Amino acid sequence: MQALIYQGPEKLTFEEVDVPSIRPNEALVRVESVGICGSELEGYLGHSSVRVPPLVMGHEFCGRIAALGDQVRGLTPEDKVVVNPLMACGTCANCRRGAYNICRNRKIVGIHRPGAFAAYVAVPFENVIRVPQDMDASLASLAEPLAVAIHAIKLGFKPLDDLLIYGAGPIGLLCVAAARQMGAGNIVVLDLQPARLAHAERFGAIGLSPREIEDRREALFPQGIPVAIDCVGVQATREQAMNLVDPGGAVIMVGLGQGNSELPMNHLVRQEISLIGSYTYSHEDFRQAVALLTRGDIAIEGWTETRSLDEGPAAFRELAEGISRFSKIFFEALNPPIAADAQPGSDVIEWAQFIRTAR
Repeated sequence: MQALIYQGPEKLTFEEVDVPSIRPNEALVRVESVGICGSELEGYLGHSSVRVPPLVMGHEFCGRIAALGDQVRGLTPEDKVVVNPLMACGTCANCRRGAYNICRNRKIVGIHRPGAFAAYVAVPFENVIRVPQDMDASLASLAEPLAVAIHAIKLGFKPLDDLLIYGAGPIGLLCVAAARQMGAGNIVVLDLQPARLAHAERFGAIGLSPREIEDRREALFPQGIPVAIDCVGVQATREQAMNLVDPGGAVIMVGLGQGNSELPMNHLVRQEISLIGSYTYSHEDFRQAVALLTRGDIAIEGWTETRSLDEGPAAFRELAEGISRFSKIFFEALNPPIAADAQPGSDVIEWAQFIRTAR
């Protein structure tokens, strides 16, 4: 099969690789659409310690069941599905209290095992969620980043609160959408790219540059800023958010742009500001994301683009250089269906056998 492989900082190759085999409790998914995550962009730039090349990235995806292990129940071939890429051990102290997102032994598809920048990907069947057969695959692929946004909003936001968001990338825009669903008041999104700010305004937010907020803060937030969500995660955004938020307010840290930042900690102490880390999502967050997308409450028109997987290197370069007009780029995988005339003994024949014997 064909796959996009991360080979090191700013180096991606498009190659033929073996189709992943599946274990008895796994499903083989034929990828239809997969999105580029901001964390993968950081990995592409060499800023992610957890993405070790060579690696097939890709954890935001939708596809159809191509094959099933013999222990799988509740799925059938050709079901359209999305996949929760977060795999928890289920036995550590955090898992036992339901905090699967901070499982001490967590693994993630596209980081710790091959991901969906490929024609096929193998995943645990327990992480698979069916979606309507006629649902747009790219829309369904937003389940994972939307779950990230839902989780972040829940950590510090209260209904009717005003909200400041850093970053008009996919997570920032989806934070706007999730906050709207939860009854947000005034939402301001800060970004450096005019095209992205235009997307934020399309979502119903006010789009500004970080410099503009200093002059317009009182007019836009007459009651103050109770919570800020940083979807960028660099020194400048973290520090400004802490300085802008109300005494007793909260800064929700989602972005992973820089590993270390010098922050005004005395200001934090004197103003009782809360810094809250937000990582991935709960099972409930993911289910709620799927429900919102299925109901049609989130739109992809205008701020997303779809390309072929073999255009991956160019797409990553454009996003890294900040020249893409779109906040989100999806790839359509190049995945021809299982060939009926495949040679005996090939992997294709093995997949077909799995399909025929799946229960």
